[in-house]
Amino acid sequence: MLRVTILCCLAAISLAAPNHRIVNGQDAKEGAYPYVVSLRGPGGYHTCGASIIDKSWILTAAHCVAGREYQEFTVQYGVTEISQEGGSIVDVEKIIAHRGYNPVFNFADDIAVLKLAHPIEFNDLVQPVALPKANEQTKNKAPATLVGWGINATDIGVIQTHLQELHYQIVDYKECSEYHLRPITEKQVCAAHPDFDRAQCSGDSGGPLTVDGVQVGVVSWSVKPCAGVRFPGVFTQVSFYIDWIKENTKN
Repeated sequence: MLRVTILCCLAAISLAAPNHRIVNGQDAKEGAYPYVVSLRGPGGYHTCGASIIDKSWILTAAHCVAGREYQEFTVQYGVTEISQEGGSIVDVEKIIAHRGYNPVFNFADDIAVLKLAHPIEFNDLVQPVALPKANEQTKNKAPATLVGWGINATDIGVIQTHLQELHYQIVDYKECSEYHLRPITEKQVCAAHPDFDRAQCSGDSGGPLTVDGVQVGVVSWSVKPCAGVRFPGVFTQVSFYIDWIKENTKN
């Protein structure tokens, strides 16, 4: 029996509380996203998404792991269907969250890397994600893809056991600030469906946003309800953390 939990962001922000799950997505094909993994908390509960960046490290959001011990987490990989028993599972050996992470100020530096207890083997269903060039701004209005297992409706939705995909469009940080009426920094990037009827929600936190197969964002926060409101989702922009990622995963 699948057991899941929804990771709640406790920091208050104006307008509404953050949410992180996919609403109105569609089933992903098996093997289409071999880099996406499920970050599981105590008891095997799905808490967040993450992405494989090499055989020993995964990338996720800092708010997924802040204040937690590495022993609390496991990682399930190589599957589109998540369950407590199924799929390949590996323990976490180390958590490195960005020291600048600030849930009070717009979830600044909301990024973390986790070292796996042992290297995973790559195959057709398990591969690292491509990362962008350092300090490269994601092109405004570029087609993007978000994947995750988050629940499918605000408050009353259920966790998705099958990986969901959602086709988005990039919204640059300046335009995104106008939508949210609050500052979004250049180290963040936003994305939204043109009709605003599909969106991320709880359980998708930490998951990858890609453009042409390159991970440009990590799910950080959004405004509830998860869909039907004209607020783009906000992501940590990976390109501004390439040096940080390299420095913290080099060993």
